[in-house]
Amino acid sequence: MGVFISLHYFATGPGQELFQYLAENGKEAALLEIPFEFSRRDSVKLSVYQKGEFWQEEFPAPKGPRIYRHFRELSLTSKALKLLRKRSFSCDVYVGNGAFDTLSGLFEKIPKTVLFTIDYAPQAQPTYLRPLYRAVDAYVCKRVSRIWNLSERMQQARVEAEPGLKKKCAPALTVPHGTHYEKLKNVRRLPENKFSLAFMGHLKADSGVDLVLQAFPELLKTLPELSLTVVGTGPEEEKLKRMSSELGISERVTFTGFLESHEELEKILCSCAIGIALYDKSRDVFTRNADPGKPKVYLGCGLPVLITDVPLVAREIQDRGAGLIVESDCASLLQGIKMISDNYGAFRKNAEEMGSDYDWNRVFRKALFDLYGQD
Repeated sequence: MGVFISLHYFATGPGQELFQYLAENGKEAALLEIPFEFSRRDSVKLSVYQKGEFWQEEFPAPKGPRIYRHFRELSLTSKALKLLRKRSFSCDVYVGNGAFDTLSGLFEKIPKTVLFTIDYAPQAQPTYLRPLYRAVDAYVCKRVSRIWNLSERMQQARVEAEPGLKKKCAPALTVPHGTHYEKLKNVRRLPENKFSLAFMGHLKADSGVDLVLQAFPELLKTLPELSLTVVGTGPEEEKLKRMSSELGISERVTFTGFLESHEELEKILCSCAIGIALYDKSRDVFTRNADPGKPKVYLGCGLPVLITDVPLVAREIQDRGAGLIVESDCASLLQGIKMISDNYGAFRKNAEEMGSDYDWNRVFRKALFDLYGQD
């Protein structure tokens, strides 16, 4: 059995985790990573684990308007599948991370095709593309073997947008974002400073890092040991660095920049105490229906989480005592940080327990057993 995974790349996500899981368990797997237009990569990468060995190929990334790139990507995927067949790779399962990425699995008549929905947000597309986005998604949902959704809200939003899916739709399973809890057992450690905050992610306008920085001078009056490590890059990175300097807090704030190595990223997070996930309720169109990776990465590293009440997982984090729901203002942040630091041992224990429950091995074992009766 061979599994082919197609996705769009910016940073490590569920598709790469599935590839790694399969390879580590001796299953043949291929991963096609097509870079987003804002990615630092400028080529398409095909990574393959076959007969106990890894090999790679690269292709030029498509350029031009989004709709043009989508059609070029179909051709690229077909090219990758032909190359795999020439090398005797048996593609029995096709997993597309999104509707457009899944089309090739249907066109190529792969025995089992899975739509792995990483986000469902038609409203985030350019206006002229929204009808096409919904139409392609509905077309795929009616024809695949399974739909894997990161969050149950995704399927609800999908059916609301396309009522016809109530009558005909592939079986849907929630396959949430996972953690590296087991892999990190020798890396996790209690932080030296329980007031050390961490942010990991794409530094864009609604990331919430600016709100933390703005609150920092006031927070320092009550919490003089406070620090912040920002892991990631994005269009707001330089602006946030300037803000840190102008607020006079540069010595308390560390920007690591983009880290392609997820192991290095997690090692840094494991040295911190509390993870920050301040999603903007009014602007973040992706997160409400999704299961964002940021909170799960924090939990896998043993970090209690301060999170706004946007994704569904925020309620679980609070209910399980693995963190707190906060508002994006100084008073709420101060209260949240103090509550966690005053009872850090209990919050830490609960965060690790939740992180263990969502280990990627558990997540994929369940999903693959549902698909074909074995993990």
